[in-house]
Parts: sequence; structure tokens; C-alpha cells
Amino acid sequence: MGLKSFCGEQWHPNQSLEPRCRASAVVGTIVGRPEAGDHAHDAPQENCTCGIYAAKMLDHFRSAGYERYGIHGEVYLWGSVGEYELGYRAQFAYPKNFVLPANTLLVTLAAIEASLRGLFAYSIPIFLADANENTRLWTKYSGFDPKGLDYLTEIGKNYYLRRPRDKILKMDLTRSRN
Repeated sequence: MGLKSFCGEQWHPNQSLEPRCRASAVVGTIVGRPEAGDHAHDAPQENCTCGIYAAKMLDHFRSAGYERYGIHGEVYLWGSVGEYELGYRAQFAYPKNFVLPANTLLVTLAAIEASLRGLFAYSIPIFLADANENTRLWTKYSGFDPKGLDYLTEIGKNYYLRRPRDKILKMDLTRSRN
């Protein structure tokens, strides 16, 4: 399990991500040549699609549908980096921060801490996604941010206030169908 990049590579805490070209490995599999390794190359290469991709703008990221995967954030890119109209393709990457949709976290502090424990190992800031701005939830040196916890508390309160109303509406809809 754990955190994976969109290219399918496992992200490990405190280690840079360096994907290998999968296209060159596929060539040998399709053609059946064991010497496919001769065609292997470091990512990214100009005439290949390999490498680590990053969007330049959040709007592009959203329009491509990547937000549906939940966690996202900014990354540091280095090594061989190509710049394109909508983003970048790089040889190495490490996350700069994580941004989580607030509705993916449970309401109690113990539950929040348990669900984020794996992300703490990356030692980078964690934010909550908001329509207007991202709210800081956690940093390595300060721990949980009171503003982020207040934001989650407010979301939790709204959820529990809506819940009885939604249940009544659901019951009324069920009755009207019968």
C-alpha cells in the first residue's frame, strides 16, 4: 500500500522518486526479446513519455480529473526537467507539501492522527483543501495547527447538524415513492 505517484511508482519518505522507463521494458515483452534492457534509459527522454509529471497550475490539475484521487500537493523537481505548456516532466521528485480534502478525515483528533500517521513520515507540511485557500493542518516542527483543527471541527459540526435533516429528507422521499 502506501503513497504512489501517478506514474505508479511508490513514494518513500525521505527518498527521492526516480522512475524508470516502462516503455522500453514493454518493447522487449511485446517483441519477446530478452535484450530489451539494451533499450532501457533514464527518464525522461525526449522521444518517450517516461518521467514524473507535474502540472503548472491547479486549474489544469483539476480539469484533468486528478483531484478525484484525493491527496495532492506540490513537488520539488530536479535532474533532467522539461517544461511544457501545462506542466513539467522530470527525472527526480520529492513532495513539497500534501493537500487533503477535508471531508476525507474523521472528526476526532485521534482518528485524524491515525489516518495521517503515514504522511507524517515525509516531514512536510500537510494542508486541508478549501475553495478559497488551503489551511495548514500539520507541520513537522509545530505539530497540528489550531486553525486547521478549528476548520475540521467546523466541518464536523456541520456534518452532524445536517445528518438528522438528511435522514428526515431521505425518509420523506422513501414515503413519497410508496
